Amino acid sequence: MPQKLPRYVFRRANGSYRYKRNVPVGLRKLLGKDTIYRQLGNSYKEAMGNLPLVHGRIEALFDQEGEKSAKQRSLEIIRGALGEEVAELVLANAVPEYSEIEDDLNDLGRRLKKSGLPQAVVEQVYTGRLKKDEVTLDTALRDYATFKSDASSSEREIGQRVARLRKDLVEVYGRQKIKHVPLKEITRQDANDLRDHLLRRLSANSVARNLGVIRAAVNHVIVEQSLSIPNVFTNLKIKGAGASIEDRHPLTDEHIAIATPRYQGDPLAWALFVTLMDTGARLSEILGLEVQDVDLQARSITIRPNGIRGLKTKGSHRTLPLSRRAAEVLQGHRQGKEDGEAIFPKYARLRGSDAASAMMMKRLRTVITDRKLTMHSLRHRMKDKLRNTGCPEAISMAILGHGSNTVAANYGSGYALEVMREHMERVW
Repeated sequence: MPQKLPRYVFRRANGSYRYKRNVPVGLRKLLGKDTIYRQLGNSYKEAMGNLPLVHGRIEALFDQEGEKSAKQRSLEIIRGALGEEVAELVLANAVPEYSEIEDDLNDLGRRLKKSGLPQAVVEQVYTGRLKKDEVTLDTALRDYATFKSDASSSEREIGQRVARLRKDLVEVYGRQKIKHVPLKEITRQDANDLRDHLLRRLSANSVARNLGVIRAAVNHVIVEQSLSIPNVFTNLKIKGAGASIEDRHPLTDEHIAIATPRYQGDPLAWALFVTLMDTGARLSEILGLEVQDVDLQARSITIRPNGIRGLKTKGSHRTLPLSRRAAEVLQGHRQGKEDGEAIFPKYARLRGSDAASAMMMKRLRTVITDRKLTMHSLRHRMKDKLRNTGCPEAISMAILGHGSNTVAANYGSGYALEVMREHMERVW
């Protein structure tokens, strides 16, 4: 019986295995070939071992080539044909007039006219003058994703968020408009069309979050490239979006009393439950704690960006007092670990917050079925408790990481630890 082979793999007459892939039509002139071949190995086992890497490289090649601008491609051609020195002169816009270098560029451009390369590429090679790339929606998303992915822990999350948004943009505008239409030609109507598309399948608040990504991306590229254009994705009207008393309910003392037994039997679940309840922190912030972030002598934790996770806002970087019971449960999970190790290693990973949230919610739902009560309700609980005990709003915002100046006093600004402790003890 003939051996069934994966897609793109075939066996040659000599028994070896080869990868064969047709180049997408739009890239054939750019790559100079219609089909790409790669040797995989002499045995089936060797070929299957090499296949994932070979396939990944070809996919990356196609993606990379498809993303290159006319300016990038022109410079690559000049560098490859005439050398690094000529490419540097072109990049610096310093090619001498009536020189041999200019003649060489003219000759290269004339030869390229019959190559099928885009006219914009041929013109830039011929003249030796590179044109500034048009800023598009694609540019904005790509630059923003690169800027926000400065921490390895957030790189994949940001990439996935942008990828989902890009898919919606393609459905609304089409791929060519995203990649080639200048950002200055994207209109308010285009922005409204994207909003309406998202509203057909998402809640109003989810739409607001998605539009927030593209708004931030466009703002980023406007600032970084000194563009004098409006951001058409700003202040879009989204009916039903925004915080509301109906969004989430805080967990009451009665809720805590019936939920507590569901967590006490598991040391990990109990540590998270207590720490979330007594700090009002976000779940991801607690899961990202390292041993060095817990100061048992000062009975405090420092929430800061690290290799496990980033932070939602600059104001999220803060030092918080710990209740005695929270300090005790955290001590149990930090013992025997080095300073840079995670307090909760089981969830100190990609999508760890999702897994921890599911574990915590599974326990909560066994006794509380109201869909408006979630683990995030512990944060709402702290907010309400602080308000009801007379805590000033500015200090409450500092505790919850909502303010812009919330780092503890020993970091040089913000409220002193003992000032926050005084108000939090009234809640504990």
